[in-house]
Amino acid sequence: MALALAATGAWAAEAKATDEENTILTLVLKRPYADGAYTVVHPDTGMSHMGGDGAKEIKQSKMYIAERLQTNGIIVTKLVDRLFERNEKPVRLTLKSSPKDGYVIDFDGKYKKYFKNDGGGWEKWYKENPKAHGSTTVSLPVYDRKTGCVLEYKGTQSHWLAGSGWVILYKYEKGELKEINRVMLWIS
Repeated sequence: MALALAATGAWAAEAKATDEENTILTLVLKRPYADGAYTVVHPDTGMSHMGGDGAKEIKQSKMYIAERLQTNGIIVTKLVDRLFERNEKPVRLTLKSSPKDGYVIDFDGKYKKYFKNDGGGWEKWYKENPKAHGSTTVSLPVYDRKTGCVLEYKGTQSHWLAGSGWVILYKYEKGELKEINRVMLWIS
């Protein structure tokens, strides 16, 4: 089904991540820490700071990303369009947490509670979860089989003023991702 969706661009019909997207996301998130630490992943996909709601702002964001990701003759304009299409609405992740690979998905809201009224914020987060090295939000990836390129949004926050969001261009070969280029969208 994913191939048919990719060919037609009819992503709205697919309300969850495909097996291929999940495989790529596990590679994007995989980052074993020496001390057994992990990042906490938001259970819903998102693309923060991607141009707002207006068509003009979205078009400008797409141009900004595509221009900065052009690398070694790889034209990413269509891939950027697909990234926005595929991530038009949040999707609930279906991945399983993998602490050994450096990520835990916050399906039960354990970590989200720190940012509700009187939740204690980052200070309490780290006091009660010293191995939770911040929070990560990812988009659903888009993959071009012809070029082997993958485009993905990944944002991380580890304190009130310590975070950034990137659109990252990867090459996907033999079950591995190799980063080619990235563009920063925000920093705090």
